[in-house]
Amino acid sequence: MIELPEVITVARQIRNEFVGKRVEAVSIAEERPKFVFLNGDLGAYEDRLVGRTIVDVTGNGKWIFASLDSGTILLIGEMFGRIRYVPTDEALPKKAHGVVTFEGGARLVVTIQAWGGFQVLTPEELAAHPYAGKLGISPIAEGFTPERFDEILDSSGDWSRKPIKAFLVHEGNVCGIGNGYLQDVLFRAKLSPKRKVPDVSPDKRKRLHLAIVATMAEAIEKGGRDTEVDLYGAPGAYTPILDRRAKGKPCPDCGTPIEKISYLGGACYVCPSCQPAP
Repeated sequence: MIELPEVITVARQIRNEFVGKRVEAVSIAEERPKFVFLNGDLGAYEDRLVGRTIVDVTGNGKWIFASLDSGTILLIGEMFGRIRYVPTDEALPKKAHGVVTFEGGARLVVTIQAWGGFQVLTPEELAAHPYAGKLGISPIAEGFTPERFDEILDSSGDWSRKPIKAFLVHEGNVCGIGNGYLQDVLFRAKLSPKRKVPDVSPDKRKRLHLAIVATMAEAIEKGGRDTEVDLYGAPGAYTPILDRRAKGKPCPDCGTPIEKISYLGGACYVCPSCQPAP
């Protein structure tokens, strides 16, 4: 699943390729996964995209926002899948669920493998979006200080009483961290994903904040994880410390075998010595 480092990488590449380019056509595949989140009215794609020009592209959380000269926004994200640049002389992927063709013939292609969003929205619709319209602070924002993180941990309602895994992957708290980067964040902070937010000590909070900032910064610099690809199909250069490949291997800090656990609907990889369960 694409998370903040992949979003930042792909948004930058889309900006470089398509800003200033006019949309000539758009198509939505008739056969698509059940959980492809589209506009309720498919006619909106033709009405709102064709003839319009991309003026800016930004990334935040798990979402890419491509702004059009009309004021509407092409929203792509929260997805398992691929976002690809396909030049004029290259065939489309076998599965292409959303295709935007620009002047000159180059295409922006979205292929969704499980779920994901591909919508074109007005600013008002975006503000009302249940996910992209309600993002918390970005971990790369200047305002994401240890003090601000403390405030979020303490004042997020029900989330402030949940396990730290649930808290961190909820986009309304800190946006852009999914189950992929969560593993390294918690390992660096030496926290179990099962640790409840109220039980995270002040020292651990500081370590957790540093782990979030460091992990995101390194992954962004390296263009995302080596298990995800960019707009051109090239993998990122960030190799996770803990993922499925680490199971059973020695912890890089203490040598204890890494374990896989199932928790809150997904797999977690932990060192049972460095990250003891509460």
